[in-house]
Amino acid sequence: MNPRLAVTLGAAGVGALFAAGLFINGRPGGAILLVVAAILGTLTYATWERRRQGRELRLLILAAVLVIAVIKLVKG
Repeated sequence: MNPRLAVTLGAAGVGALFAAGLFINGRPGGAILLVVAAILGTLTYATWERRRQGRELRLLILAAVLVIAVIKLVKG
């Protein structure tokens, strides 16, 4: 498989999970968003040393996903 295609499909998959987490109400949506946050956190950790540009934005997006997930989990 072409590496670019694999990256594109992976990004589309995470994007679809994110959209599903936003549209599903309550704890299931929050749990899906926690999975998205875990994936984003793993990718951020893996690229931390190699890509210095955009670190703050990556952390801000990760924090925003976590905040939305916690809100959905608490509201139940």
